[in-house]
Amino acid sequence: MNVNIRTATTDDITILAALGTTTCYEAYFELDPSADLADYCERIYSVENVRAEFEDANSTYLIAEVDDRAVGFAKLRENNSVECMSGKNAIELHRIYLLERLKGSGIGRELFEQCCIIGRGKNYDELWLGVWGRNLAAQKFYQRLGMTSVGTTVFNDGKNDFINLVYALHL
Repeated sequence: MNVNIRTATTDDITILAALGTTTCYEAYFELDPSADLADYCERIYSVENVRAEFEDANSTYLIAEVDDRAVGFAKLRENNSVECMSGKNAIELHRIYLLERLKGSGIGRELFEQCCIIGRGKNYDELWLGVWGRNLAAQKFYQRLGMTSVGTTVFNDGKNDFINLVYALHL
């Protein structure tokens, strides 16, 4: 399996939208009502919204490929913080998703490590992310990567509020 992690380009916006919808739905279909999840995916991963996020100077998108096929992505977001991270020189890992059938392959770890490299290269001291309190598999993944829970925040999907755990890693 030939894995490549690269910075996304404007040519990848449609791929990011498709990957976002697919991987988000796969990650949460058992935890969230289908209609709410579908509405969220349609809004957040529309080509127009992904393009707007991509063009934001605070965003960096990465794509994970296996044999030249896109299988996952990550989005780093600068200049965003939550209360438990205030005052820290931190970059947010806003999104990280991998196709379900490739979880456990090591690709997610490689994608995460590349995010850490970028964070260090931009002179950040910490990497943080929010993960839904009911997403136990993701929490275990982040713990295996050395992240620790440092607080909570509220995530709103447009209809509902969810408690997210905030995980951080010293870079």
